[in-house]
Amino acid sequence: MNVSTIAIDDEPAALAVIEEYTHLVPFLTLKQTFVSPKEALAFLKKERVDCVFLDIKMPDLLGTDFARILQGQTQVIFTTAYPEFAVQGFDVQALDYLLKPIEFTRFLQAANRVYAQQSQRVEGQSYIFVKEGYDWVRVSLGEIQYIQSDTNLLFIYERSRRVITRMTVTELLRILPPERFLRVHKSYIVAIEAILKIERHQLVLAKTTIPIGESYRESVERVLLG
Repeated sequence: MNVSTIAIDDEPAALAVIEEYTHLVPFLTLKQTFVSPKEALAFLKKERVDCVFLDIKMPDLLGTDFARILQGQTQVIFTTAYPEFAVQGFDVQALDYLLKPIEFTRFLQAANRVYAQQSQRVEGQSYIFVKEGYDWVRVSLGEIQYIQSDTNLLFIYERSRRVITRMTVTELLRILPPERFLRVHKSYIVAIEAILKIERHQLVLAKTTIPIGESYRESVERVLLG
């Protein structure tokens, strides 16, 4: 199992250390590094990662505020030269707190914590509950083919039924395992195992085709084609 990550720090030298260390850990995949937290937020609106290595003291946006914006969408490991920020870091439920200069053994320990949590999630999650009307409906992840959004309504298409729930794509993505589901358009999430063919502008499923949004094309190709 791979653990996808990004790193955010206003100091390029600090990012270089994170990049070097991630290359030494076989299960870590560093998708991108950012000196601007605002650019990182824009990236995360289109692509999900399992973990963010995040500096705390940055001029544009404090790392603790960045973590609050994420609202638990991904694991956060803080990296900072200021030990006095540790309490604030754990207040936003950070998984770990690495003090600069970061030693590789300490970095590896944090990476293993992420891996352990992700492994537990992948092995344990086979269904979700969503609210349909006044009832909570159990949806098997293996039955989902795709999800379509219309304003604040989501239409979850399983092999043999359709479930309608009132939530946003972003809210649903927080509870879906990212290794099994992929956002391919602002209005569509697709179960990766349901994809039969990749065409230039669309994905072919058993009973329908799903458009690929232009702004999502790069991430779709990266995930599906490597």
